[in-house]
Amino acid sequence: MNEICIHPSYFVDVITLIHIHKSEAVVLETQDSYVKQTYRNRTYIAAANGKLALNIPIIHQKTGHSISYNAVEMDLSQTWATTHLKSIKSAYYSSPYFEYYQDDLETLFKDIPNSLIEWNIKTLHFLLKNLQLHKEIKVTQEYQNDTLAHRLITAKGTPLITLDSYIQVFQEKHGFSQPLSGLDLLFNLGPAAGHYIKSQYSKL
Repeated sequence: MNEICIHPSYFVDVITLIHIHKSEAVVLETQDSYVKQTYRNRTYIAAANGKLALNIPIIHQKTGHSISYNAVEMDLSQTWATTHLKSIKSAYYSSPYFEYYQDDLETLFKDIPNSLIEWNIKTLHFLLKNLQLHKEIKVTQEYQNDTLAHRLITAKGTPLITLDSYIQVFQEKHGFSQPLSGLDLLFNLGPAAGHYIKSQYSKL
């Protein structure tokens, strides 16, 4: 079976979605250590002033040792969730398909777990459902150390591929922006997102 292994990230980006679309099953790496400066606790959207990072604050452990991704909790005492939802609404309210998915998005943000990895998996299911990407989901029982998974979760450096442009909000002002969250694809292309994703297969 053609499988893709990924580290669960916050509203997975478009490039990762292309890999998922091309695969038959998704394997979620849940046995790794938490690493900073990755998409584990951040995602990017296209906002009025350019590409905007949405960062989730986590509760830092006092130990100097690495900690399991499973053990990382989000700091729900801060108002990041309210801020992120407002930022997403502000960025995409004028996009062609935002109104079709707004209710589901608001429902998602009403039930946020303490665990970062659980929240990221919830945001993944949100995107897969609304993009109609019906994939078998598996969970690792031991650490896989997958090279592609490492590269996809890294938030620094240049994107793995250069995407063909699609119509984005504020594109006339800032040009085509990547890599962005799958939310950007969903709200701008809606049901046509699948066709766009397939058109990018040759770049992988």
